[in-house]
Amino acid sequence: MGQCSCILASDVEAGGYLRPVVVRRPPWKQFLYRKKTTMMLTRSVFATVILLSGLCAQLAGAEKHPGLSIFGPESLKYKAGENRVFINPDAPIAGTMHYEGEYFTKLSPFGITGRGAPGLFNVWEPLASKSWDDDEPFALYGVLAKDFELSDDKLLLTIRMREEAKFADGVPVTADDVVFSYDLLFDPGVNPAMKLKWQKNVISVKKVDRLTVRIHFKESRRDTPLSVLSWWSIYPKHIYGAPGKNLETDFNDMLPIGSGPWEIESYILGQEVTYLRRDDYWAKDIRELKGTENWKRKKYEIYFDEFSKMEALKSGQLDWLAELPPDIFAQLGGKYFERGFIKKGVFPISRPAAMFCLAFNLRRPIWQDIELRKVIISLYDFDYINKTFKYGDHDRLVSYFNNQKHLRAESGPATGKVLELLKALAKKHNDPAEGIVHVRPEAFARGPYEMGTDSHGKRYPIDERIVAAATRLDELGWAYDKKAGVRMKEGVPLNLEIIYDAPEMFYFCETLSRVGIKATPTKLSKLEDQGRRKSFNFDMMAAWIDGRKAPGREMARNFLSMDADVKGSANIIGLKNPAIDELFETLSISASKETVSIYAKAVDRVLSSGWYVVPMTWPRSSCAVYWDYMKQPEVYCSGLWVQYNIMAHWWIDQARYDEIKRAIKEGE
Repeated sequence: MGQCSCILASDVEAGGYLRPVVVRRPPWKQFLYRKKTTMMLTRSVFATVILLSGLCAQLAGAEKHPGLSIFGPESLKYKAGENRVFINPDAPIAGTMHYEGEYFTKLSPFGITGRGAPGLFNVWEPLASKSWDDDEPFALYGVLAKDFELSDDKLLLTIRMREEAKFADGVPVTADDVVFSYDLLFDPGVNPAMKLKWQKNVISVKKVDRLTVRIHFKESRRDTPLSVLSWWSIYPKHIYGAPGKNLETDFNDMLPIGSGPWEIESYILGQEVTYLRRDDYWAKDIRELKGTENWKRKKYEIYFDEFSKMEALKSGQLDWLAELPPDIFAQLGGKYFERGFIKKGVFPISRPAAMFCLAFNLRRPIWQDIELRKVIISLYDFDYINKTFKYGDHDRLVSYFNNQKHLRAESGPATGKVLELLKALAKKHNDPAEGIVHVRPEAFARGPYEMGTDSHGKRYPIDERIVAAATRLDELGWAYDKKAGVRMKEGVPLNLEIIYDAPEMFYFCETLSRVGIKATPTKLSKLEDQGRRKSFNFDMMAAWIDGRKAPGREMARNFLSMDADVKGSANIIGLKNPAIDELFETLSISASKETVSIYAKAVDRVLSSGWYVVPMTWPRSSCAVYWDYMKQPEVYCSGLWVQYNIMAHWWIDQARYDEIKRAIKEGE
């Protein structure tokens, strides 16, 4: 291990934890090397020597792993040196990949103003990258990192770097660069959003030796190591930490230098940028790191509308387009499609469905009424929306873990350990005498279901639901005011704004108007949307609540009570439910798949029975249009959207490329 960590008596902190501390030379060695006191070892000091030597030897022999998994190293699917099943390590590096790009103003990722060039993040590399296997919930495997060692209490993560790793200028990647990249997060020239998860979760990142670093976490959480390491780029200290350099301004027009396979070959600011694959890339012969980004060049160009992009594809200026609107995709055709030069592909989606929804803002008194929320939800006409706007390719979301059987609550009454857990939560957090009900009776009686369906899941026609909704609004005291043209209650009109401008929203608002609710879909710029979201200035807003295969704090942050009134927090619903807080507390730390399953099903029941959102839809597949010289691995990575598959795993068949180009030129 090189320099070792020794547990010192002075390192016992509040709470009774022993905190390992890195020292340049263990105290006992310092003692031994003092010439004047070499023979003055006392019995107590000698005992300390023996104890510390044993601890260091124990650390030196600790087991190392090629990655990190949310359920522990034993659940890692791949060993060191193995490729992912959906990657072809023998894919040729050839051709130029043409991408649809975005407007950019600089060649730097730093600073809080301006926009960096598209594809810029590929110049640098992370310590580890995520596995997208369907059967591997949230795992990372080393890129710059060779192996990982996580302490039993999950408070210390030791990372050893690959000795081969080098930056584009030939300087080796070392622990100093990792520590520098951590310190960089707190530089005023870096977007403050980048440091938030580190501030919340990490005490320190320290160098152990030239190729070893140790991260000290604040809490023992199951997902913390993976959360902080995801998408964390490592920058060369000798470039970006050079004395006198200003991150905010000095690198905006300087060609970036990183350890990744790409370097900028040419660019026109704001219009296009071309990357060249480095011949001297350090990992080109490391098999487990081969098979991604298989191009000799990649070029990003700006297109401002769908027509321009489609014409660019047909003329060969773009190699592919993905996630096209269903109506455009269905109507595509022409001679190149008929001759097989351009193909249309539909690819399955098996990734966990996020709860894509319209979130109610519970901070507004009107939405404290669950019965009113249920009326709104019942008027979402999935049948018409799916047929008209989604071409019949979507499913209606119901559960917060919609297509995850091991996490989704069953449709009937709660049973077994889930029932026991719900009873305990209700006993602790409900107070019927005070009208406090955080675990509703419906959570026991029925699992997640679609509002507007019978006990067998059959969907009532929208006309019947409209009649029922109007009747229910009358019962709730929302009377229709003919003069105002809207329902009123105690002088308050039932007006609402929906911040989401998708085509189906206009139809949904029209349906709401049929029962006397005045609803308006609103389109905002990104900046306006962020401002309204952060200040909680909305009635209803589109939300994306990601229930991954192993839910933890990434999902919990959407619901935590302590964040409900914190401006800019992810809890845009404004939910304050201590039962949910308690469930996610266990979900965030448990490494037991059985416990995660039980608690997730309880979460699903409590959230679903609260009717805090209008669940919308989730696609069964994604689509792409691409030239026939684009080839892909035998195993499709269905845990990724198709555009990410193309960018990361596909390659160009040069022979087929030449054949197609020749045929077009000769008019064959």
